[in-house]
Amino acid sequence: MELTILLSKVFGIYFVAMGLFLVLHRGMFKTVVSAFAEAPALRFMMGIIMFISGVFLIVSHQDWSSFASGFISFLGWAVAVKALLYMNLSNNGVKRWTGWFKVGGAYGLAAGLLYVALGLYLTNFGFAWY
Repeated sequence: MELTILLSKVFGIYFVAMGLFLVLHRGMFKTVVSAFAEAPALRFMMGIIMFISGVFLIVSHQDWSSFASGFISFLGWAVAVKALLYMNLSNNGVKRWTGWFKVGGAYGLAAGLLYVALGLYLTNFGFAWY
């Protein structure tokens, strides 16, 4: 449970920060995602880092007893799978995949607010703010 609390604090703060960034700077985020699709070397290196991080989470945190702990365990699997996709998809495959997410419009706003909500939940869980 101590690991779940630590990871809730870390991921909670990250989700709040990224959610606010996505809400406030949707246009810039769209530019970054588009440029990422054109950089296979960067994608591969990020894939390696993400895969190691995801496997670390998978190995160290397999606790599905509460929503917060289950969500953190799910993140480990999601990060590992996403890393494998980054390392193996072609430029066109990544463009099609990232094209499904319309970051600049209402989807970006909704995704950003969802990130903030999940971040606040995890932060509350980790720091025990009631």
